[in-house]
Amino acid sequence: MQGWSLTLGAAAALVALGVLLGRAWALARARRAAGPQYGDHPHYLLGLNYLISNQPELALAELSKAVRGETDAVEAYLALGNLFREKGQVERAIDIHKSLLHRPGLSDLGRTQALLSLALDFKSAGLIDRSERTLQDVVKRDPDNLSGWLCLRRVYEEMGRWEEASEVQARIDKLAGSTDERLLASLWTERGNAAQNDGNAKAAARCYETALGLDPGYAPAHLGAGDSLADRGDLPRALQHWDMALGDGAAWAMQALERIADVSIESADWDRVEGACAKVLDRQPHSWRVQLVLARLHQKRGDLDAAREALTVALTEKPGSITVQRELLQVLDAQGAAGNVVGDLFASVVDEARLVDPYVCMKCRFKANQPFARCPHCHDWNTVADEQS
Repeated sequence: MQGWSLTLGAAAALVALGVLLGRAWALARARRAAGPQYGDHPHYLLGLNYLISNQPELALAELSKAVRGETDAVEAYLALGNLFREKGQVERAIDIHKSLLHRPGLSDLGRTQALLSLALDFKSAGLIDRSERTLQDVVKRDPDNLSGWLCLRRVYEEMGRWEEASEVQARIDKLAGSTDERLLASLWTERGNAAQNDGNAKAAARCYETALGLDPGYAPAHLGAGDSLADRGDLPRALQHWDMALGDGAAWAMQALERIADVSIESADWDRVEGACAKVLDRQPHSWRVQLVLARLHQKRGDLDAAREALTVALTEKPGSITVQRELLQVLDAQGAAGNVVGDLFASVVDEARLVDPYVCMKCRFKANQPFARCPHCHDWNTVADEQS
C-alpha cells in the first residue's frame, strides 16, 4: 500500500494521463468512423505523446492548439489546466477548470474530473478550505474515487486534522482491498501528538495504543507513548517504550537512545545507556551517532580518554560531521592538547556550521536537523533516513 502515498502532483499526473489515453482512444475510434474528420487536428495526440515522453513544454503547446481547434475536447482542457498548474500558473488552471464546470451537457464523469482538477488547483494556490469543499463534492458524487479520497486525506494532513485523515485512509484501504498498517499507525500517532500538545494525556495514550495495535514496532508511536509517560512521572514504563523504538530505523533509534541516555545519565545508570548503545550497534555497527552518545557518557563520568576514542571512531565513520568535530575539539581542549590551535579550529568549525548532521528524505532528498514521520517537502510518510557520509 505504499503506492497510495503518492504526492498530489503525481496523482494529478495519473489523472491527466488517464483522461488523455481515454481521449486518444475515442479519437482513434472517431477517426475510423468518420474518415478524415480528426485528421486535420493532430495536436491532441501530439500533446499526448509529449506528455508521455515527459516533455511538458511541448505538450502544453500542442494541447493549447488542440483546444483552439476542437472546443468540445473536455479531456484536452483538463490536461491543459493540469499542465498550467504544474508549471505554477495556478490562476490559468483555475479559470480553465471552472469554465468546464459551466459547460452545458458536461457528463457526470467530466464534471467529477473537472472538480478533482479544480481541487488540486485550489490546493496549489493555498486555498485549503476551498480545496477541501471541492474534494468533498468529488467523493460525494463518486464514492469510489480513490484519487479524490487520496487528495482529501492529503488536505486533512495539511490542515492538521488527523482524525479525519485517518478516517479517510481507512476508507481508502477499504476501497483498495488491503490495509497499510504503517500509514494508519502514522496518522494515529499524529493524533496522539496533537492530543499530547493540547494537554490531553489520556486521549494521547489511547491514540498511541491504537497506533501500536496497528504496527507494534512503529518507533514514533513508542517515542510519543514514552514521552507521555515520562511527563506523568512514569519513567520505568517510558523507558520500556523507548527501548522498543531502538529497533525501527537508524533515525528513530537515535531519538530513543538520546532519551534513554538523558534519563539514565541523570540517575547514573551507566549500564542501561551502554546496553542501549550496544543494542543499536548490533543492528547498525557503523552508527557514528551511537559513538557520540558513548562519548558524552564517558565525559559525564570524567573519562576523557574513552570519550576521545569514541569520538575518533565517530569521526572515522562520519568525517564531515560538524557535531563530532566540535565535541572532539572540546575534549582535546579539556585535555590541554595544543590549546590555542584547538581553540582556533573550534572557532572555525562553529563559523562554518550551517546544517548540522541532517536527516534526509529518501524520496525527495529534503534535509532537516530532526527526523520526521511525514516529509515537510514531498509530504510522503516514513521516508526519513540518517544522511550517510
